[in-house]
Amino acid sequence: MKKFFIFLFISITLFAYKVEIKKWSTQDTFYSFLKKYSIPFSVYYNLSPSIKRKVSRIKVGEEIFILKDNNNFKQALIPLDDEKQLQIIKQNNQYITKLVPIIYETQKRYVEFTIKHYLSYDSFNATHLRTLSSKLIDIFRDKINFRIIPKNTKIKVLYEEKLRYGKIKDFKILYASVSNYKYTYNAFLNPYDGRYYDERARSLKGMFLPAPLHYKRISSYFGMRFHPILHKWRMHDGIDYVNKIGTPIYSVADGKVIFKGWIKGYGRAIKIKHKYGYITLYAHLHSWPKGIYVGKWVKQGEVIGYLGNSGLSTGPHLHFGVMHYGRWINPLKIKKSAKITLWGRQRKRFLSYIQKLTKDYDIALK
Repeated sequence: MKKFFIFLFISITLFAYKVEIKKWSTQDTFYSFLKKYSIPFSVYYNLSPSIKRKVSRIKVGEEIFILKDNNNFKQALIPLDDEKQLQIIKQNNQYITKLVPIIYETQKRYVEFTIKHYLSYDSFNATHLRTLSSKLIDIFRDKINFRIIPKNTKIKVLYEEKLRYGKIKDFKILYASVSNYKYTYNAFLNPYDGRYYDERARSLKGMFLPAPLHYKRISSYFGMRFHPILHKWRMHDGIDYVNKIGTPIYSVADGKVIFKGWIKGYGRAIKIKHKYGYITLYAHLHSWPKGIYVGKWVKQGEVIGYLGNSGLSTGPHLHFGVMHYGRWINPLKIKKSAKITLWGRQRKRFLSYIQKLTKDYDIALK
């Protein structure tokens, strides 16, 4: 278990020390943690502003590792996100802080099970992974309605677990298959672009998400309408999705941010350029997440803004527009767009990858 003690940077005899694992509770704060282990508050004050924000948002249930010597504090590891952790070291009565990577172990597992009851129940019984069913539903959402899936449908899944100190922190599906008397669908995660494709290198999802957010209702559709503020008839070149302020807005497809700023009646807005002549507009935003800038490449499903009420707006909503080769089109008509297919070098590389994967794990494609 060498990785379990990866944070021991000082030279010590391992068995003279004790590791204490503490779960962060709703009552815990970074201040209370410092006070409990007699760590001076100056440790907090000397942190950078970004790290201060992160230690104030430590997730409930997160595991904090404390190293002690004869019950005296020596070191601590405090996860700040999925990749980084704050290390506090006591050395010669001084406290040193470092930002260090979280070390994970990975292992692959292959399972097969049959739908006897319903997907979430049978998948959990087979793997004890609570979110496996939701990930399968997302992968095959353009192909399969799992609410009416036939009984005795066979599911095959190859997944990679991400472990920290022997506990599963996350997992990703590398291959999945859904097969019954009606159909068989295979899905392979392409390690080169993060999308799922079938055995013929065709993507399982369309180029666009059905909608750029989770919404309560559509308040206005594409077409001519009487403008509620300007009080005149004019073309409404998009769709208005209603939800509360702060709702995350997702890019509906891979693309490049070509505009971020204020557009007259649209208020705060973002434009993203996609393949095949498409441009999408997200308007009336409240704000943008950090790291979104003109020129940035974004992935389908990446958060690019938060729903707001800026510009000429009668209430919190997102105005979503789609332009195709310079002309506004109805966004609802791109929901069942053609799938992405790999060609050329990308196709050859992907097919070579899945050939090795199926051979290594003795996966028979039907």
